[in-house]
Amino acid sequence: MDRLVTGGTLLTMRGDQLGIVDDGAVAIEDGRITYVGEATEAPDPDSTDIVDAEGGVIMPGLVNAHAHTSHTLLRGGAQDVPEIEWMNRALGPLSAQADEADRVAGARLGVLEAVRGGATTLCEYAGEVGTLVAEVYQPLGVGVVAVETINEVPDDRSDLGPRDLYPFDRDQGETALARADNLFEQFGDDPLVTPAYGPQALDMVSPELLETVQRHAEERDTKLHLHTAQGEREAIQIEERYGADESTVSVLDELGIVDDSLVAVHCHGATPAERERLASGGAAMLGCPSSISAIDGIVPPVAEFREYGAAVGIGTDQAPGPGHHSMFREARTAATLSKVEHTDPTALPAWAALRMATVGGARALGIDDEVGTLEEGTRADLIVVETDRLSTAPVVDSPLHTAVPNLVYSTTGREVRDSFVAGDAVLRDGTFVDADPDAAVAVATERANALYERASENWRQADSELVDAVDAGWL
Repeated sequence: MDRLVTGGTLLTMRGDQLGIVDDGAVAIEDGRITYVGEATEAPDPDSTDIVDAEGGVIMPGLVNAHAHTSHTLLRGGAQDVPEIEWMNRALGPLSAQADEADRVAGARLGVLEAVRGGATTLCEYAGEVGTLVAEVYQPLGVGVVAVETINEVPDDRSDLGPRDLYPFDRDQGETALARADNLFEQFGDDPLVTPAYGPQALDMVSPELLETVQRHAEERDTKLHLHTAQGEREAIQIEERYGADESTVSVLDELGIVDDSLVAVHCHGATPAERERLASGGAAMLGCPSSISAIDGIVPPVAEFREYGAAVGIGTDQAPGPGHHSMFREARTAATLSKVEHTDPTALPAWAALRMATVGGARALGIDDEVGTLEEGTRADLIVVETDRLSTAPVVDSPLHTAVPNLVYSTTGREVRDSFVAGDAVLRDGTFVDADPDAAVAVATERANALYERASENWRQADSELVDAVDAGWL
């Protein structure tokens, strides 16, 4: 045994509940969990590294099931605009000026923020995602589902009106597909890296390329991550390209893509019948409530998909708009907005939100045999969260466990004290073991200033409502 984490309230997430153990322990050896249960029954620690979790919660590391962390460099640069403007006129003129070093700096900042808040696995969705894996994830020792963005449209679309069809460049799409294929060779020996395919959205990929990507995913027995029915902008493009009677879900169904290989992201533009069709077809769903509420003014249907029995996870999406990569904050947002959406305070209770942030995300991504729960034989990804802090105290365990709602509704993310990935410490006593967050902030700030300066003229010409806000003295 290499390490024993003991003395805290244990949440295993096993079965279909939280698996609460009042005084629990987890033993780790060679990166795997070898014991989970009562501390009094734990194996003799001998000279093992003992992590005292008294006054805290021991639980699986959080799974950030959908993130574009490279955009963290543009945090604060694209929000408070109409949904139809956000991608092409607010974010686009800035992101189009980002180079590889900018994307790496943004990703490093975002991943460190996510890990500091309890995430041990992120689903990174990006173009040339292999660079981010090699430069950010592998040095930090954090789990990643590496999804290569595949699209056929230009990065800068600020000159297109809402009903102007995006031009498709098949060579661009094929090049991205080749990068996605290469991930399996490049990272096939790294147990912390799970490659996957990311056709960006139905309005950004031709049906011919989408079917090709699906075939490649089937050959490699992996997932197809697709932004699905993600708002008015996409709906207009689908209507113009496929006809007034068609929608994203109807076209996907016709193409034979609604099955258990599909990971449908967002889905707020789908009708209830379409959402049920996705779930009945076996698709998983990933919701990003902070992002979609900020960008679209809509609540993603995570609670609804859960009722259909689908695998549902949550993620932080990108920092421009929602502003963060904190999974505890995302769990709170998911729970509270679902209550508002359904006008029902019992919708998506705290325990359901916690499962979405752990095993739910792992199931949706197809990695729940390794992460998302604490079970003997699984990868030793776990965190210790202090619940005796000003933000989370008091915690009692009778007649109910108040730690459960307090984790969701009261935790800021700064209460995460220790984090282990495959048994290796990434965070101890609130401090990174092998990373320098201050340096990451300094580099990101320097690069952001240079990027905004390069993009300034194009950003003004795109003429989003943020330009008016600046001219009026608000920003």
